[in-house]
Amino acid sequence: MEDLNRLIEYTNVKFGAGIGDIRSLCTQAVLHKYRAVCVNSAFVEPAYKELREHPEVIIVSTAGFPLGAASVRSKIYEAIVAGENNAKEIDYVLNIGYVKERKDKETRSEIKQIVRNTAGLCEVKIIIEAPALTEEEIVRVSTMCAEEGAAYVKTATGFHGETTPEMVSLIRKTVEDKCRIKAAGGIKTEEDVRKMLRAGADTIGTSTLIEFE
Repeated sequence: MEDLNRLIEYTNVKFGAGIGDIRSLCTQAVLHKYRAVCVNSAFVEPAYKELREHPEVIIVSTAGFPLGAASVRSKIYEAIVAGENNAKEIDYVLNIGYVKERKDKETRSEIKQIVRNTAGLCEVKIIIEAPALTEEEIVRVSTMCAEEGAAYVKTATGFHGETTPEMVSLIRKTVEDKCRIKAAGGIKTEEDVRKMLRAGADTIGTSTLIEFE
């Protein structure tokens, strides 16, 4: 049970979440021995205050969440500030419009810039929004993530469709062992978690408090 708990990134990135919600998130993450909490960048400092005595629970923050349509420079700055405030990992939303329009030069440049600008500060998970992509698009953008040194490919924000095991499997086949994979989006049960892990996920993002048998 504890091994599965240590793969969970317990998440609250909802509209209207407040400091009290983040405190509760951190409390539950500690009680359940989860790997991490995931919060929007405004809540990194409150989360750190709650978790200072529990370094085993890391803080994951976001950049450009949930649309990814802000300027690259502003998203990088958000990531850097979150890292300076003790976030260890950043869930970075890629500009999916670039992917859809096959602007591969711009997409690759964005991935390269965020990875390079956060090197030594925090690890980057590139959110590719797989539920909104074709298989060809998933392969194309995952390949760029691996080639440009992203620590993780993250499947989705959870705002634009649910991740399937087939999506995770396709990403794993594409990146092989060059990237880790965070599966997120619609994962609510122990069975969901196990399916994602069997498909090749390394960590699981969920806003549902999952009690493992």
